[in-house]
Amino acid sequence: MADSAVAVGFAAVGCIAGAYYRPPGWHTFDALGYALSCLAALPLAVRRRLPVTTVQASAAAYAVYLGLGYQPSVNVWTPVVGLLSVAGCRPLAVSWAAAAPVGAVMVLSGLAGRLHPALVVAQAALVPVVAIAFGHTRYLLVRANARLREVTADLVAEQEARARNAVTLERMAIARELHDVVAHHLSVITIQAGLAETVLTSDVPAARGALRTVAETGRGALDELRRLLTVLRVQSDDAGQEPPYEAAPRLDQLPELVGGATAAGLDIRFTAAGEPVPLPPVVDVCVYRVAQEALTNVIKHVPGARVDLSLDYTPDQVVLAIRDDGGPRGGVRTGERPETVPGAGLGLIGMRERARICGGRLSATPQDGGGFDVEVALPLREPRRAGPEEAEGQGRP
Repeated sequence: MADSAVAVGFAAVGCIAGAYYRPPGWHTFDALGYALSCLAALPLAVRRRLPVTTVQASAAAYAVYLGLGYQPSVNVWTPVVGLLSVAGCRPLAVSWAAAAPVGAVMVLSGLAGRLHPALVVAQAALVPVVAIAFGHTRYLLVRANARLREVTADLVAEQEARARNAVTLERMAIARELHDVVAHHLSVITIQAGLAETVLTSDVPAARGALRTVAETGRGALDELRRLLTVLRVQSDDAGQEPPYEAAPRLDQLPELVGGATAAGLDIRFTAAGEPVPLPPVVDVCVYRVAQEALTNVIKHVPGARVDLSLDYTPDQVVLAIRDDGGPRGGVRTGERPETVPGAGLGLIGMRERARICGGRLSATPQDGGGFDVEVALPLREPRRAGPEEAEGQGRP
C-alpha cells in the first residue's frame, strides 16, 4: 500500500510538472508525455518485491521520455528511488550493477537539461553512489536485525533447554531422596513384619520386638518424608534460596541408622578412625545416604548378614566402607531361610550419582567368598562440577 502511494505520488507530480512547466525548446507535453511519466513512476509500486526490475523499467521509460524530446522533470528520481530499494535488500554487487542504468539516465537528463559537462559527470557519479550508500546501510541493518533475531531465538531455546534440564535434574534429586527414604524404611518394615508373623505364636517377645521396630521405623520414615517436603517447599516457594541441608539426615545420625539396621536382623560392627572434622553439608548428607542405601541392600538381599561398617577420616577425604559376608547359611532366629525383598536396581546408580556430584568416587564389588563391598571416598571440601568417575565392578540387580 505504501509503495503504491509512492508510485502514484511520483506519477502525479511528474504529470503536473510536465503540464505546467513548458519551457521553450522541448517537445510539447502531450498524452504520450503523460503516459511515459506514469510508466517511469508506477514501477515503484513493486520496488520491494522486484527492486531490480523496478530500476530497469523506470530508467527505460525515462530514457524514452528524454529521447522523445520532453523536458527533464522529477521523473529522474524514480530510478534513484528504485536503486535505493535494490541497495536496501540486495548485496553490493547487485546494487552496483543496478546503478548502471541509473547513471545512464542521469547523464541523459543532464545533457537534455544542457548542464555543464562537469556537472553532468558529477551528477551521474554521485547520485548512484549516495543512493547505494544509504540503501546498503539499511541492508546491513536488516541483516543485523535478522541475525539478532536468530541469536535471540537461540538464546530462548537454550534457556528453555536449561529449564527442562533443571526440571529433570530436580526430579532426579527428588526421586533419589524418595528412594533413599522409602526403600530403606520399607525394607526394614517388610523384614520385621515377616519375622513377627513367623514367630507370633512361638516367640512372643521376639514378635513384640519386631513389631516395635516396625513402629519405630515407620515413625522414622514419616520424619524423613517431612524433612524432604520441607526441602521441596523451600525450593518451590522461596525462589533463589538454597535448600536447607539441615532438613536432610546427617552423619551424626549414623548411630541411629546402625541401630535400626541391627533391629532388622543385621549383625553390624561399626568402627571409626581418624579425627572427625566438619564436612560440607552435601558431603555430610551423601555419606549418610550411601550408608543407608548399602545397609538397605544388605537387608533386602541378605538379611541376617554380618556387616563391617567403617568410617575413616583422612587429611584430604572421608572414606566410608560397608562390607557384608553374604548372609547366614541357615535361617534367622527361626532356623528358616530369611525372607528377601526384591530391588529395582536403582540404589547403586543413585549412590554413584551422589558420589559424582560430590566430586568423589564409589566402588561396589562382590567378594570372592560371598558378600559385597561398597566403598565411597569423598573430598573434605565443597564439591565442584566434575565429570563422572569410573565406578568399579557391577552392582546387585
